[in-house]
Amino acid sequence: MKFNGIDIRSVHPALSVNKEIPPGMAKREIVTVRGNSGETLAGYQEERDTYTVRVNIAGKSEAEAWNVRALLAAWAASSGENTAPLEPTFWRGKVYDAILESISPPEFNPRFATVDVVFALPHPYANDANTSSAKGAGEVSFDVGGTARAMPKIRQTMAADADGLTWMLDGETFMRLEGAITAGAEVEADFMEGGVTIDGAHAETMIDYTRSTWQPWFTPGRHKLTSSDEGTIEARWRNEWI
Repeated sequence: MKFNGIDIRSVHPALSVNKEIPPGMAKREIVTVRGNSGETLAGYQEERDTYTVRVNIAGKSEAEAWNVRALLAAWAASSGENTAPLEPTFWRGKVYDAILESISPPEFNPRFATVDVVFALPHPYANDANTSSAKGAGEVSFDVGGTARAMPKIRQTMAADADGLTWMLDGETFMRLEGAITAGAEVEADFMEGGVTIDGAHAETMIDYTRSTWQPWFTPGRHKLTSSDEGTIEARWRNEWI
């Protein structure tokens, strides 16, 4: 397996993967509202999960095993305060966004030690390692893969001066900006992070929240993205897998 672009087997010859324990489906906290006839579903919140790697450390002594463990720890913590791609051995081309959570003390056996490296997955879905994209003039049709909804980034270069901008997905408005936007301006919305910029400057104050849902979730299948402006519009996303 790889983390942050580095294969664990390249860290030291004494390291080998005993077992990988990926997450199951993303954990959910179900939210309900009490009523006279029981409870009504109000929604759910997804929780983070973990990816555990059980690692064997071969060595002639405990001291040697501790030295190798130090190299293992440096590999696992190499992303610092940020997440990095974790690529499972069994699922090439798919990655999780992960960050080191813990490393267990070595469990010594006659010829080797065993260590559990636990990575936290704030967004516990596997993604395609490569980003998908689609581009068109004023509108674009595209296919989304995977088995879960994907959160896109959408960028448009305005073709003309406009008093506002409307984006629709499959005929339904999901984003409306109010206010003057000049020709040539680049409007970008990140639906994972929840931000809108125009020429790199934050423009969330222009959002008409009565007509904007922040939910253009790209579910698997065929979709059509349409804009009120004829300028180039591009969607970028990574297919997600439960």
